Amino acid sequence: MAAKIDKKELTEPDKLQLLFYKLRVFAEQNKTRILAGAGLLILMVVIAGGWTLYRLHYETSADKTYARVLESAMKAGSPAGDAEAIKGYQDLIVRYPRSRAAITANYRLGNLFFGRQEIDAAIKAYRDFLDRAGKDSDLVTLAHNGLGACHEAKKDFNKALDSYDNAMKTTTASLFEALNCRSIARVHEAMNNPEKAAEFYRKALEKTTDPLLSFYLKRKLSLLPT
Repeated sequence: MAAKIDKKELTEPDKLQLLFYKLRVFAEQNKTRILAGAGLLILMVVIAGGWTLYRLHYETSADKTYARVLESAMKAGSPAGDAEAIKGYQDLIVRYPRSRAAITANYRLGNLFFGRQEIDAAIKAYRDFLDRAGKDSDLVTLAHNGLGACHEAKKDFNKALDSYDNAMKTTTASLFEALNCRSIARVHEAMNNPEKAAEFYRKALEKTTDPLLSFYLKRKLSLLPT
């Protein structure tokens, strides 16, 4: 049996029609504002899309440049290709300073300068990398270790220990524990602290699975004064 409709419902205007009518009146009264708002929204979408495309092109171009420099350096080999690689990475950093590739290029420069014993330049490159690199990058641990090696080369052992300690505190430190412990042990040995050196050589020995490194560490322990 169909539901009964009372007189009130028959005489009331349709609620949906009334809503549409109110919306139409509002739109007519606020046409300028609505058009301005829609235009602003479209402009924001266009700008966001353009920026996304620009960043994609920017990062892609930087990555290609980085790959070319790395490939060329690997073909030339060290030390023959080092000067060319340094120039290539420096040019990349100038052309694409805000790119991910530029961040990694600073780390590569640190390694290259250290290999050439240009210690101050290596320190600057490692610091530039650390200033911009994400904390979860495994290169952060290696950069701190490289910075420690630079200070060690300058006989600034306290700064070296600070850098190696920073390397041990990174989120990816567990991947390089043997390397970091060996570095710390080496500094303590240079500072004539055989007990501390032995402590960290043992820690490095516990962490390594490399037979050659194990042999090296055992030999270092055997040569330390007891």
